[in-house]
Amino acid sequence: MEQGSPQDGDRKILIADDDADSRVIVASVISLMGYTPIVVSNGTEAVQASQQELPHLAILDYMMPDLSGVEVCARIKGNEIGDFVPVLMLTARDTVRDKVSAFEEGVDDYLTKPFNYQEFQARVKALLRVRDLTVSLRDANNELRVMQERLIEKERQLAVGQLAGTAAHQLGQPLSSILLNCYLLEQLPKTDPKFIGALAAVKSDTKRMGELINQLRSVKASDREGYYGSTEILKLGDRDPDSK
Repeated sequence: MEQGSPQDGDRKILIADDDADSRVIVASVISLMGYTPIVVSNGTEAVQASQQELPHLAILDYMMPDLSGVEVCARIKGNEIGDFVPVLMLTARDTVRDKVSAFEEGVDDYLTKPFNYQEFQARVKALLRVRDLTVSLRDANNELRVMQERLIEKERQLAVGQLAGTAAHQLGQPLSSILLNCYLLEQLPKTDPKFIGALAAVKSDTKRMGELINQLRSVKASDREGYYGSTEILKLGDRDPDSK
């Protein structure tokens, strides 16, 4: 039994047939198999039951009042509220045209009346296995998608942290130098050699910061270097030889 699959007694099988004898026979076989039959006598009731009961399998007669089995199948397939619902068409109609029409509308299996009970049971079990595998595959895909989203978010947060670390590491030194030299510029007369030197340093550091910003725009997430401990930052191009 697949993980998450219902136990036999919890499986609900929708049976839709306008013939009372057929309903009794099919429901009896389903009960003997350990499943719970949900019996209706027309197509409208079958659609309603598929939405309310969320069966694990639908067994439909081809010709029924108001809605045919093919129409019921199309509505079930087009409006699956719960899990995947396989459909077995159980009918006296046995022409190739009928079968092709049924399969084109989404019928998963086709069995003609009168039917062999062992074959009927085998087909029911096979369709339930297909349902379980389909549901398990869907759940696995959902889990994989969630894991991918978490991984992407983790990588995004890591990249943001590395970018912030790189900016702080690479831009911090020239920014501190600019602030210090701006203070000197405020204190010194313009004719003072220290003023001229401070102004040149501001221009140089500003140019260096512009170069670093351009490098940040084109840096590759795969290019990293150690910062401290196990922390890494993004690796830019050639550094200024005097930078630490």
